[in-house]
Amino acid sequence: MTRNLLAILLGLTLACGAWASGALAIDSNQGDQYGFSYNYSTIQQAQARALSECGYGCRVVQTFSRGCAAYAADQSPGSSVYGWGTASSGGQAQSTAMQYCIRQGGRNCMVRAWGCDSN
Repeated sequence: MTRNLLAILLGLTLACGAWASGALAIDSNQGDQYGFSYNYSTIQQAQARALSECGYGCRVVQTFSRGCAAYAADQSPGSSVYGWGTASSGGQAQSTAMQYCIRQGGRNCMVRAWGCDSN
């Protein structure tokens, strides 16, 4: 009986979004355009959505599963500084993205997108 219960619990865990994935894409101007996705069944689907949101000349710079991700960009005129981060909570991911942006020389960094999968 215990063995069957463990099998059922494992099956429910996998069925309830254990595979939820997300992605972040930015353009060649280091984040003037961006695309962000979360809660997709596969990394490939998440990447495709992020790229379609971002548009021409974009590339995926971050993927994540079972957690949160954030993207921050320096809002100063002419700046191309950006940062991203992943973590177990939205607040931690945003903080990591902001710190990354600031470490890259950003003076006026702001979180522009963030999300968490459904796990």
